[in-house]
Amino acid sequence: MDATRTSRHLEETIDNFEKQKIKDIKNIFSEFITIEMLFHGKALEVYTAAYQNIQKIDEEEDIEIFRSSLYPPDYSTRLDIVRANSKSPLQRSISAKCVSGTGQVS
Repeated sequence: MDATRTSRHLEETIDNFEKQKIKDIKNIFSEFITIEMLFHGKALEVYTAAYQNIQKIDEEEDIEIFRSSLYPPDYSTRLDIVRANSKSPLQRSISAKCVSGTGQVS
């Protein structure tokens, strides 16, 4: 009689434990899936905005901006300044002698 009562009590304890375990697992997975859906929903919003911004890019305008950065409007002026300042020492001394009238250049 005691063995039957103990075995029934043990079965109830096991059943209660299993029910609680199933509830806990269900809650854990539900929370995990909810968090993942929120994360992926936010990621989808970000990707959608990025896709729309990429589609707004005007290739022709971008190429024009790139080309204008390669050749600024005062490009020839800068080139003349570089050429004037990059004479070799020999060229400078010959130029100085020609200006002072002491040197002759053939």
